[in-house]
Amino acid sequence: RKISERYLYNSGLAYLQRFTSSSNNFRKVMMRKIDRSCKHHTDQVREECQELLELTVEKFEKAGLLNDEEYLRGMVISLRRRGLSSRQIDMRLRMKGLEQENIKQELQEHDLSTYDTEYNGDVYAAIIFARKKKIGPYDKVEKYEPQKALAMMGRAGYDYGTAKKVLEMSEDDLEEYQNNIY
Repeated sequence: RKISERYLYNSGLAYLQRFTSSSNNFRKVMMRKIDRSCKHHTDQVREECQELLELTVEKFEKAGLLNDEEYLRGMVISLRRRGLSSRQIDMRLRMKGLEQENIKQELQEHDLSTYDTEYNGDVYAAIIFARKKKIGPYDKVEKYEPQKALAMMGRAGYDYGTAKKVLEMSEDDLEEYQNNIY
C-alpha cells in the first residue's frame, strides 16, 4: 500500500497492539514497511515517508504507547526471570536500539531491588538457566559432564565464577536460593 500518515499510524498502532517495542526498534520495523512500499510505488519519496514516520513516532510517544524507559524496565524483569545473563540482556536490548549505559543502570537497579546485591542477579539467573537445561545440581542422571555444563553456561554469557558456583551448589544451597527466586 502507499504510505500515508493515516496508514503509518494505523499499521503502527496494529503493531504496538501485538508487540511492545522501543522507539528505535519501532522505527526499524516501520522503515522496512516503507522500503517495501517505495519499491512497489516508485512515485513515493522515501525521505518524505521517513518524515511521516517521525511524526507518527512523536504521536505515539506523547500518547505513551512508545516509552523506552518502561520498555527497558519491563524487558529487564522479563529477561531476568527467563534466566538470561547480564551479557545476554545487554546484547538483546542493544539490538532493540537502547543505549548500553541505560541498560546497565536499569539492570543494576533491578538486581539491587530484587536480590541482595547487583551480582546476585546473575547467580539467580544462572540457577534458572541450570534448571531449564537440567545441568549441574539439576542433572540427576548425570547426562552432562561438568566441563560440558560449564561450556553451556559460558555460551549463555555467565562468567566462570558464577557458572562454577551454580554448578557446584549443594541441594541445601540451591533450596536457599530457590526460596528467594520470585
